[in-house]
Amino acid sequence: MSQQEIPNLLTGTVSSLYIHVPFCQSKCHYCDFYSLAGADSQLVQVWHETIKVELQRLSREAESNGVSILPLETIYYGGGTPSLLPFEFLAEELELCRELFGIAETAEITLEANPEQIKTEETAAEWLTIGFNRLSIGLQSASDHLLRIMGRRHNKEDALRAVCFAHEAGFCNISADIISGLPDAQMSDIEETLAFIDNLPLTHLSCYALDVPHDSYFAKMLAADCSRFPDDRLEREMFHHIREVLIDRGFNHYEISNFALDSFQSRHNTVYWRAEPYLAAGPSASSYLAGIRRSNPASLMEWKKTVLEDGPFSADTVTEIISEEEAARESILLGLRLLSGVKAKDFQQRHSRDYRQLFAGQIKKLSQAGLLNFDGDTLRLTHEGEDFCNIVFREFV
Repeated sequence: MSQQEIPNLLTGTVSSLYIHVPFCQSKCHYCDFYSLAGADSQLVQVWHETIKVELQRLSREAESNGVSILPLETIYYGGGTPSLLPFEFLAEELELCRELFGIAETAEITLEANPEQIKTEETAAEWLTIGFNRLSIGLQSASDHLLRIMGRRHNKEDALRAVCFAHEAGFCNISADIISGLPDAQMSDIEETLAFIDNLPLTHLSCYALDVPHDSYFAKMLAADCSRFPDDRLEREMFHHIREVLIDRGFNHYEISNFALDSFQSRHNTVYWRAEPYLAAGPSASSYLAGIRRSNPASLMEWKKTVLEDGPFSADTVTEIISEEEAARESILLGLRLLSGVKAKDFQQRHSRDYRQLFAGQIKKLSQAGLLNFDGDTLRLTHEGEDFCNIVFREFV
């Protein structure tokens, strides 16, 4: 498909940027994100130089592709392990973002970090100095035996030091990840993790049910001995307990898998759940701009070639052109992930249609099944709907 054949279905603005850092020290046993384990400094340098070119081309070529970039409200460094990057690279990249796009004074700027990388308060202070104001720390569990099973490189004490160093350095917005349903996990492991985080200055928690990608190490474990993995009933009991405890501690359950103290919801991820546009840079990174989804090649050198030769708006990176009908469905699919639900008036304003008529059959069926709650104005998942959200989502595909 030539660039001329790609329609700009939506001409709009964007103020969020995702940057994918594909480097890690070793591959975790549950991970299927594009990453390069043990990459040398030369490859990191290649990535850094190419990211700068990609950002420059995004800025230069946006307008002709129906995209208007506003000063950035959110920047998210994901991976991989972004905290492995040299401080100088991060500083140079954020400064380039300021020059090219502008960064809003109240922007949320997130860095994903592994506990073993935060060995001193000074490390965290350096990130804070160049503009990062939110850390997302890969805790996953506070049970050392589960951390070993996952192939993580940290232990519980490393995590404790990491969060404390970050907080003492001045980070006021610290998130941590937890995984339920891990192999060999018992409810006692969940209790241990909940007790551990109760003493930490965390403002946000992401609690994910284990997913086992087909090409991961865990997939081989599952095939060899599925009894090591908690069944769906136990995994749900684990999550329900996490939810109950976190809510009792004052966290808002604002998205299927996410909890936050007041005003500390992830602003960047909320862009995804609201089906709003976002920029993306880095190998395997995906963007949603002007009604078009693009994905960069999941290869460092192929991505570099695409950036240098064709640019970030290359026709070859297009994965999907979103029709208005598809956009309406996505507003429901993604919006239902938020526990605040999808308001009829917001949907009407965005799509000039009434979802109460457009999806009347699905709403009636799922409400009768106890999976949706509809009060005439707002459509929300019930607690049972949260557990069986994939069944709900399939009805809107």
